[in-house]
Formats: sequence, structure tokens, C-alpha cells
Amino acid sequence: MSGAPVKSRRWAEVALFALLGFVSIGLPLVPMGLAANSVAFPDVMFCLFGAWIIRRPDSSPLLVIVFLAVLADALMMRPLGLWALLLFVGTEVLRVSLRAFRDIPFVLEWLYIGALLAFMLLLQNFLLFASFDSAYGFSEVATHWLRTVASYPVVVAILHWGFRVRALKKDKRPNRLGYVL
Repeated sequence: MSGAPVKSRRWAEVALFALLGFVSIGLPLVPMGLAANSVAFPDVMFCLFGAWIIRRPDSSPLLVIVFLAVLADALMMRPLGLWALLLFVGTEVLRVSLRAFRDIPFVLEWLYIGALLAFMLLLQNFLLFASFDSAYGFSEVATHWLRTVASYPVVVAILHWGFRVRALKKDKRPNRLGYVL
């Protein structure tokens, strides 16, 4: 009987994750000004996925991430699947390095997310260039990176205080090899 509340809580977190993913797709589609390129919106989806995976890796299913990323590519008229693939790889890199995020200060987490995003954007530009598609200019990429990295603490604060999605605490139990990490 004690497993039922845990499962229902997990499914509620998955539903909240999916709902916030749909919101992160809708935010850039809302008109922000009269000019066509008045405000370049940060990649809230990347911030949401990164912050959520670091805090609740069990309630961020891979299929939801891939579905939302492909849907965002289609709705924002980006090359279909390219950013979704990079987002998938980036989130899996975060999953692999979860133990590193347990007790580090937020500033180091923020720097890691910024470096990961920079690598993903550079790889996207390289792949666009290699496929003879129009690549983004350096100033566009730098502006997008800066706005997204600057919005990461806001997304983390909303998750932390608004939705109570908090970082996992370090457990003092040894791992399967007998080490406490």
C-alpha cells in the first residue's frame, strides 16, 4: 500500500513536467512586439529540461522530452529533429552526470548548463553548415545563449518555490561498490 502514493506522486510530477513543457513551447509563440524580430525569446524548454532532470530525473521520461522537442521544432519551423536530437543528447549528458550535481553550489550548476548549451548551439550551427543549410550568425547564437543562460536561474526559482521541485539531497549510503559519493 505504501507504493501507491509514491507512484501517484511520480505520475503527477510527470504530468506537471509535460504541462510545463507545453507551456515552454507556447511562450516563444506569443507575439511580444510589433516587429517580426522584436524580442528573441530564450530557450525556456532547455532551461526547464535541464533544471528538472537535475532535480527530479525519475519524473522526466525520455519519450516526453523527445515528443516535446520534436513538437517545438515543428511549431517553431526549425529544421525538424535537429534541435530535438541535440536536446535529447544534452539531457542524457545531464542524466549521466547526476551525481556531480548533488552537492555543488548553484553557480557551478549554472556554469555547467551554460557550457552545455554553448556546445549544443555550436554543434547545431556546425551541422546546419555541414548540411548546406543556412547557419545562424555568431551574434544571433551569442544573444540566444546569453538570454537562455540568464533565464536559467529564473526557471530554477519558479520550479523551486512555485512548484516545489527541489534538488535531491546527498544520501550517506554507500553505492554498490561500498563508496559514499
